[in-house]
Amino acid sequence: MNTTVHKQLLFAHFSGQATPLQQRLIEEWLKEGINQETYYECLEEWDRLNLQYHPDEDGVLERLWKQIEVYEQPVSLVKKKPFRFPIQWVAAASLFIISLLALGYLFRKPLLNKTVETAYGEVRKAILPDGSVVTLNAHSQLIFPRFGFGESSRDVFLTGEATFSVRHLPTHQPFIVHTDRQLNVTVLGTEFTVYARNQDAQVVLHQGKVQIDYQGISKPERLTMLPGDLVKLDLNRRLQVNHSKRTEQHKAWQYHQFVFDETSLRDIARLLEENYGLHVSIRDEALASRTISGTFKATTAEELLQVVTELLDVNYNRQNDQILLFE
Repeated sequence: MNTTVHKQLLFAHFSGQATPLQQRLIEEWLKEGINQETYYECLEEWDRLNLQYHPDEDGVLERLWKQIEVYEQPVSLVKKKPFRFPIQWVAAASLFIISLLALGYLFRKPLLNKTVETAYGEVRKAILPDGSVVTLNAHSQLIFPRFGFGESSRDVFLTGEATFSVRHLPTHQPFIVHTDRQLNVTVLGTEFTVYARNQDAQVVLHQGKVQIDYQGISKPERLTMLPGDLVKLDLNRRLQVNHSKRTEQHKAWQYHQFVFDETSLRDIARLLEENYGLHVSIRDEALASRTISGTFKATTAEELLQVVTELLDVNYNRQNDQILLFE
């Protein structure tokens, strides 16, 4: 941690005891992204030590604006000489409030929510505050509330792909996965995999029972899934429901395994782009339509490329993140 911004200073900031100068110092310190996680860790520790604290952002903002209004009220002329705060005090207090408002606005989203994300080629497991376990595939992001998760709600927001093992709570509180593909998954206690990227959205149910809410072609729709069901929503808002006897293959990526079942080279190229950040070009359409079947283990993009090209008798040329596949 920066020697000028330490835990005690942050604690003073959280309790509203930091001076305007200290507030500006913290604001400058937070501009460095590496310091933000330290800020949130200290906030969580302070919150545990001060259990009476409950975030009420709207109430705080309302009180602060009322304070600003008080400071900005004109002083009426009366015969008795009223007590007036020194102008330096008023200016310092106004600067403090404005800085606090600006700081809260700039960091409102990361302050209230925690983000777990993976880089290209990375698989990561995370345990949520309610005990549920999430395994994120490469190039994926999960956002969930920092405070009150499992108490007031269990809503998470997914971009990419993840497998969820949801813990059932005595209160029967639902667990809801939101995606930007207008497809949401509601569960009570189950295991399922959600895929939500640019092309389409897909849900595979491994155990239990889930409810799917999605935006249909003309109106919102709802569907209940049973174990083995595979639901896919394409870009045209059309829903396909299939049943898979081998749902495990849809989460094999957790173990760096790839399961192909007459999978085209075109689809494998898309997988390389989504999971490893590569830009893949295929020289001709006939080559893109070639298919491959089998289960293969690969921990890197290079290993996967070698397996696929050898089995399909295809050549490839790689320049940094640019891949060209050709005969």
